[in-house]
Amino acid sequence: MRLKSNQQRLGRFIAGNLAGFCLLACMTSGAQMVAGVAAPMAPAASDARTLVATDVLPDAPNAARSSYSTAMVEGSIASFDMGARRRDAASGSAAFPEASRTQKFIKAGQTAPALSSGDMVLLGVKDSFSLISIAGWFTSAGYNQWLNGSPNYGTDRGAFGERLGAAAICNTSEDLLTESVMSPLLHEDPRYYRMGPGHNFFVRLVYAGTRPIITRTTSGHTAPNLALILGNAEGSALTNAYYPQVNRGTEQTMETLGLSIGGSAIGDVIGEFYGDVLRAFHHGKS
Repeated sequence: MRLKSNQQRLGRFIAGNLAGFCLLACMTSGAQMVAGVAAPMAPAASDARTLVATDVLPDAPNAARSSYSTAMVEGSIASFDMGARRRDAASGSAAFPEASRTQKFIKAGQTAPALSSGDMVLLGVKDSFSLISIAGWFTSAGYNQWLNGSPNYGTDRGAFGERLGAAAICNTSEDLLTESVMSPLLHEDPRYYRMGPGHNFFVRLVYAGTRPIITRTTSGHTAPNLALILGNAEGSALTNAYYPQVNRGTEQTMETLGLSIGGSAIGDVIGEFYGDVLRAFHHGKS
């Protein structure tokens, strides 16, 4: 009971913080779009190192240091988004072949074609049943089986099968509602654009971790990721139809939503860095 209570408190903590983070990001992004503020350019090519907190003078006040660090990270991400839009507009200038219309993760330097509503529907279907998604079902079911967490089916062998089925339904419905339904309706791009190893690690980590709440529109502009937030909210609400009675209700639904958005952030971080891990693995073998 104590373990279950701790897990519920953790879920509420994550849900509450993500809700506040979502609101802050939406307000910030909306203010930037209304004001039409031009994104700052990245440091010159001669200064390949991205400026972070440690680049501030040691005697700078803490507030100025924090503000400077935040501005540089935001500037690097904004500059990357501008460069991605320029690559999309240029024909034949990408370092890789043009991405397919059902490719979820776009490589750094790769040109991404414009997506129609039909393309987004197909992308959502493919992403929902990809090997990564299926691995996520088993990971979620195994983790909750180990902790006897939500959904509370018990801890026997049959409970794992029920959790696996619930995870498959929940994750698939959220992916389809986000990418195949809400993205076309809101004209948002459901793909993830990798920054790549040419950027600072911390900047890449912040960029990947915030993509569930900040995205690109189909015209290439930065916007709140309403498609993912609303799609995950709808998918979380649907769990009231098949979760055990103890896991139904507003509070449980909000916990599911918070964990779903957090899971999306983890997935984007993995998508950003898994290429680096593979390269390091191959380099170590050679």
